Amino acid sequence: MHPSRFVVPLFAVTLIAAPKGQTIDDATVAIDARTVENRISPRLYGQFAEFMFENIKFGLHAELLRDRGFEEQPNAIGLPRSWDRDPDDRNDDAIRFRWDDSVAYPSSRPIGQTQVEHSLRIDLPGQADGQRRGIHQSGVPVRAGLEYQGSLWLRTWDFAGHLTATLEQDRTGGETFASADLGTITADGAWKQYRFALRPGKTDSLARLALLIEGRGRVWIDQASIMPGDAVDGVRADVFERVKALRPAFVRWPGGNVAQDYHWTWGVGPRDERPEWINLAWQNEREPSDFGTDEFIRFCRNLGAEPHLVVNVEGRGATPEEAAAWVEYVNGATTTKYGALRAKHGSPEPFGVKTWEIGNEIYGDWVRGHSDADTYSRNYLRYREAMLAADPSLRFIAVGDNDMAWNRTVLGRAGAQIDYLAIHHYYGLNEAEREYPNLMARPLVYERFYRDMAGAIAELAPGRDIRIITNEWNTGLPLPRQHSMEPALYGARLMNVFERSGDLVEMTAPSDLVNGWPGGIIQASRLDVFVTPLYLAVRLYNEHLGSERLAVRVASPTFDSSREGTHVPVLDLVASRSTDGRLMFVKAVNTSPDLALKTTVTVTGAMVGSDGTMETVTGDSPGAFNSFQTPQAVTTRTTRFRSGPRFTVDLPPRSVTVLTLPVSGAPH
Repeated sequence: MHPSRFVVPLFAVTLIAAPKGQTIDDATVAIDARTVENRISPRLYGQFAEFMFENIKFGLHAELLRDRGFEEQPNAIGLPRSWDRDPDDRNDDAIRFRWDDSVAYPSSRPIGQTQVEHSLRIDLPGQADGQRRGIHQSGVPVRAGLEYQGSLWLRTWDFAGHLTATLEQDRTGGETFASADLGTITADGAWKQYRFALRPGKTDSLARLALLIEGRGRVWIDQASIMPGDAVDGVRADVFERVKALRPAFVRWPGGNVAQDYHWTWGVGPRDERPEWINLAWQNEREPSDFGTDEFIRFCRNLGAEPHLVVNVEGRGATPEEAAAWVEYVNGATTTKYGALRAKHGSPEPFGVKTWEIGNEIYGDWVRGHSDADTYSRNYLRYREAMLAADPSLRFIAVGDNDMAWNRTVLGRAGAQIDYLAIHHYYGLNEAEREYPNLMARPLVYERFYRDMAGAIAELAPGRDIRIITNEWNTGLPLPRQHSMEPALYGARLMNVFERSGDLVEMTAPSDLVNGWPGGIIQASRLDVFVTPLYLAVRLYNEHLGSERLAVRVASPTFDSSREGTHVPVLDLVASRSTDGRLMFVKAVNTSPDLALKTTVTVTGAMVGSDGTMETVTGDSPGAFNSFQTPQAVTTRTTRFRSGPRFTVDLPPRSVTVLTLPVSGAPH
């Protein structure tokens, strides 16, 4: 939006220059508890997960093995890149490998799946001599005392011998942490699954899993796996704990751009029978299908979150019939074709997913199925009609854009059949022209955009209560700035905009949940996890989600930006009260990089108690950022303070603060 159209929604005074770090008594806040400006949706804060780099694999999902299906291209001796021969090849030629495309588990794939599958063939042609031979994978993190549950599929017609699995130090002749004898190999030509459990006696972040075969003959191995025993229905326990703490109202999946590549049939059925697929949206990476529809629904149920599913529209051969079949799989009775398939997979009761998004960012040429707004509108109606035939109770999210021309076309063509319009907000270095004031001012531009959207909806879809769902938003800063206070300040100001726009904005989600790109608010390596300052801000806001936004007048210093407006308030603040009326939440963002604000707050229309709580997200230095080495550089600090009808608090520079005030009825 052009700066000349910028409207400052808060009362502002002239910026006061001050030495760095000096506290100035120059901010005032007046809260009128008798005036409710708008209601705030209980579903306002959700999350978004996508197949992007290690968002799902090694981020959310607990599987520890890479290429467990042996699908990566092999090296010169026939081993896919994540696997090594055991022992090393210094002086032993008694073992041979082949990347075999003629034998794979399972022996057949569902109709329509044309991927060529592989297994690893192992030949031991010599006499059994008692020397260890097999394969291993390095970089498997293990913790002492935790049980690891593993399995593999093996097939042979003529092999005589047995199988052993070990977790051990990753060095020749290294220490064995745990070992399991899987017994004699069955030589009947059928695929057989061998399961094992290993409880290492030591912690090692770079251990290896070895699968050792003693005997003579030829075997095929496929679909190996090892999972930590504390996984929560396949989700990493350390990651699940952080997601649970966010209290997401909903989770959106499988994308994102990937939604326009993804076919839901890849991710249903027994895990070891699912295909790998190529992620065309993100660097053509191979994606295992370990985390599919059933796992996603269980993940949401364990969180207490509503699942949102995104349907592929015209991407990679997608059709309305495919979308309708997914609805039937998820919500259909067991008397239907795909409802019966869901029951066969272990879930006889329908999942009851009501909110479905029809396509992702179709306006962009970076997604499959890209089209203009008119074509998308026609496709939206086609897909909606097919999906409603499978379940008439569904609610639908249509693709919106920051471009009002796109939105007006979609609303004009399909507005009468739209429940929600999805808008994505990203703002990075290029958009900000590398200027901090532009980054801090940008959220207020979206506030004006939402007012324009409300007018367009009223004009083009009269009588239709269409709400906005901003289910992707973030900054796009380079590391380490993306994990500093800058995105947290931007995000908190944007969340204040969401709450001030509560009559229109019903649901929002930052992008992404885990890894995926630097914006992932939970960062998970193979062994460790840290959360970003933006995570801390999102958690703080959702922990203090009010139901009614109260009238507020704010006076604070201002700043000018080069492209996002002038006289922008340094302090951004909203006030709300809890559903039961006993608590008031004051959410304050001090965007100044160096100016602390001594802020005086006056409350009328309610009796404020004296025992207030102040929770502040900030770092000790302007450049502080969280990382695996410095996971607590930016933290949430909690203090008690004496509140009342009038009180003063100090808001540090570069800080996000929530004040919790006990309140009762009218003041004396």
